[in-house]
Parts: sequence; C-alpha cells; structure tokens
Amino acid sequence: MQVLKFGGTSVANSENINKVIAIVKETVKKQQTIVVVSALGGVTDLLLGAAKFAADGNESYKDKLAIVEQRHLDAVKQLIPVATQSHLLSLVKKSCNEIEDICNGIFLLKELTSRSMDRVASYGEWLSSQIIAARFNSENIAAQWKDAKELILTNSVFTSAEVDFDVTNKKIAEFFSASPVELFVIPGFIAA
Repeated sequence: MQVLKFGGTSVANSENINKVIAIVKETVKKQQTIVVVSALGGVTDLLLGAAKFAADGNESYKDKLAIVEQRHLDAVKQLIPVATQSHLLSLVKKSCNEIEDICNGIFLLKELTSRSMDRVASYGEWLSSQIIAARFNSENIAAQWKDAKELILTNSVFTSAEVDFDVTNKKIAEFFSASPVELFVIPGFIAA
C-alpha cells in the first residue's frame, strides 16, 4: 500500500489536478494507492476568512463563499465530462448551501467557536476530494472516495485535535485489508 498526499498547491487548479492524475496513474499500477488531498489552493483561507467575517458581523463573508462555490463549480466543469457533471455540480451547490447556513448562524450569533471553524474548513477538503475522485473515474482509473471520518478518530479538542492512533490504526488496517479496490481518494484534515 502506498499513501500519496497532495497539498493545496498540487490541487490548486485543473492543470495541477491533471498532473496529480498522471502521477497517480503510474503508481496505482504497482500497488494499492491511497490519495489524500487538501482543499483547492487558497480555499481554506477563503472559508476561514468567511467564518471570521461572519463572526465580526461583516456581510462580505457571502462574497468569500461565492468565490469558493465558483472555484468548485469551475473545477467540475473543467475536469469532468459534461455528461457526468450533474451529480457533482449538485453536490457542490448543496455543500456550499450548508457552508452558507453555518456562516449565517455564525453571523447571527456573532460567535465563531473552534468547532464551527473546523466544520467550515473541512468543506474544502471534502469538496476537492469528491471532484478529484470523479476525475480519476472520468479518466477510466477506478477510484473510490472514502470519508476520512469513518477511518480516523480524534479527541474533541477542536482546531488542535489529537488522533487516537490505537482505534484509527485498527480501523485503517481492517478497512484497507478487506478492500479489493486499488485506488482510494480521501480528504485530508477531516476526522471524527
């Protein structure tokens, strides 16, 4: 098994994502591969900035969220064939509506907790990993998206959580040893 981690710059745009696809295409031929991806470059900063603006009562948080949504919609349109875009476009819209709902709550309360901050930030990795998994599949590279929350357990110290390695290692070993899938795409940063 090989784990490859691609940070925000590596998945900053469609061109870079296609480079990731090419790198992984060679690796997956040799052994089971797990691709862990960050949010699209700059998206985490936009999401956290939106949450902070909302907490400060600054309605410009909506502008930051609009940029996040457009970046992901553009990525889908550039990376995924038109015939298979609709599910992913709907997923992006639904997720962006959820982020906006959370930020609306932050705005109304004028309060940004560590838990809310982690929740808002997690959408970047969640969305990019969904798009990248779909890109692999559109290139006839069978990839399965896996939710990291099902594999990684942490304590509840939001923004500074520590992994429970005993439980996490057991879950990871059980899941991957039982799976015949050769390529998984998993969002980074996210845990339960």
